[in-house]
Amino acid sequence: MRRMEPTVRDVLFGAALYGVLVEGIGLLLVSNKLSYSLGILTGYLCVVFLTIHMYLTLEKVLDMDAKSATRRNLGYSILRYVIIFGVLVLVIHIPQISVVSVIIMLFGLKIVASLQPYIRKYITSKLFREDA
Repeated sequence: MRRMEPTVRDVLFGAALYGVLVEGIGLLLVSNKLSYSLGILTGYLCVVFLTIHMYLTLEKVLDMDAKSATRRNLGYSILRYVIIFGVLVLVIHIPQISVVSVIIMLFGLKIVASLQPYIRKYITSKLFREDA
């Protein structure tokens, strides 16, 4: 599944751009800049983990029969939600990290995944000198 790797790279690159964008906007608006920045960083690390985990899950389930793949994929999806919930519960108990900025980054994964074709066409294909 080598063709998937550029997609993962595009999503991670887009998430980094999204993180820089929301970091810049947030630093203009929030009073506790350190807490906000730590939340963005924590959220980005979660996004990296989730993206790589989704990719590895797809690599595994594509070699399975439909019933096993569906069951395994559901299990891994539930695991990712449990991890997200666990990170949020942990962050709630750490006052130095803004929960809101972590959530902003986690929602950013959905935005970046939707924009991935455009990120590839206009940014990463030119940056890495590939055909879009």
